[in-house]
Amino acid sequence: MATLNTGTFNPTGIFFATFNPATLNQRSFADTILRLFPDGTAPLFAMTGQLPKTQAKVVEHGYHTKAMAFSNVVDDGTGALAGDTTIELLDTAGLVPGMVLQVQTTRELVRVLTVPNATDITVTRAYGSVVAAAIPASEVLFAVGNSHEQASNRPVARTMEVLFIPNFTQIVRNSWAISDTARASLAEAGFNNIQESRQDAMLLHATDIESILFFGQPQAPAGTPPVHTTQGIIDAINEFAAANIFTAAATTNYDQLVTFIEPMFAAQSNLGNAKERIMFVDAQGNRVLNEIGRKSEQVIMDLRTTTFGMHFTAFRTYKGMIFIVEHPLFNGLDIVPGFAVTVELPSMRLAYMNGRDVKKEEFGQNRLNPGDLGIDAQGGSLTSEFATEFRNPCGYGIINGLTAGVA
Repeated sequence: MATLNTGTFNPTGIFFATFNPATLNQRSFADTILRLFPDGTAPLFAMTGQLPKTQAKVVEHGYHTKAMAFSNVVDDGTGALAGDTTIELLDTAGLVPGMVLQVQTTRELVRVLTVPNATDITVTRAYGSVVAAAIPASEVLFAVGNSHEQASNRPVARTMEVLFIPNFTQIVRNSWAISDTARASLAEAGFNNIQESRQDAMLLHATDIESILFFGQPQAPAGTPPVHTTQGIIDAINEFAAANIFTAAATTNYDQLVTFIEPMFAAQSNLGNAKERIMFVDAQGNRVLNEIGRKSEQVIMDLRTTTFGMHFTAFRTYKGMIFIVEHPLFNGLDIVPGFAVTVELPSMRLAYMNGRDVKKEEFGQNRLNPGDLGIDAQGGSLTSEFATEFRNPCGYGIINGLTAGVA
């Protein structure tokens, strides 16, 4: 009899979990959705199975976020002569002695000596190879590092601003139930009434969580018994990144699309991905993006070509790559057509309450639960309690009204 030689030993003694390959071990609920239904009604929730998880300790689960800020300042409109060592600005926030600024139009470098007040800085002019020149009114000066003398004292500390985002957990529950008569009824080969009912509850649970991830709005505990809800992506964008919400014109070309995308790459979190975003779209939004690609690219065909047409699943800009995912939820909810939501997936987290990461309960099975002996049925429920975390809301965005794509 032939045997399969894998080049590994046969374990003896206690069987440890590590003996199983990772693909054999049971995955989380989100991982299961990703594996079984990657193109189903909950693609974003499925992707969260690949992200690190955090834990919500209490119902009020606020979180902190911060993003890298690149310093630049603006002249207050008076300008400065080539020999001036005091520059008047609209605001000196974020500037400290030792920082080096570059005058945008002349390339002159200036080194900050002091920051005496909220609008003035004293500087060393021509701090490099470019000679001092007049600084135009309303000129932009941007930070290009810092420079300190030997044996210098410790510089003034700088830090990235921390933003607190208040939020709350939300309890999501879905049930399945089947009469014992339905359980006992014969069905087609390969079809099981119990499994079908369980699967329906699982898909409904995942879809409800998916809807919350996009459309949820936070609500503090209210009523008796209390009910509370968590924040979704769209509400977070409206609250913290309203400048990233755009409405397309009657037609959209590639350059206009890039203009929509640019602000979503402006802020980078220490958890995020500087070069990638995922754009969830409805059917019309998907069609418009593919029209833009088809009318902006060239197609080369020869005599051996037997198919035609183009299908784009991503588009690239000078900022990075945006992956396109048509979302069945956006199609099924009858949202105004041409809708797109861009997400920086790595900066997103789901914080579950302890033991409530899709808690499964069943009744009536094998009559093992005395409290359910009077029910001539079987059933169960799925319960999840979690809060959302969007650690870099400025990396997200919304486009409304995509109607037609042009070259």
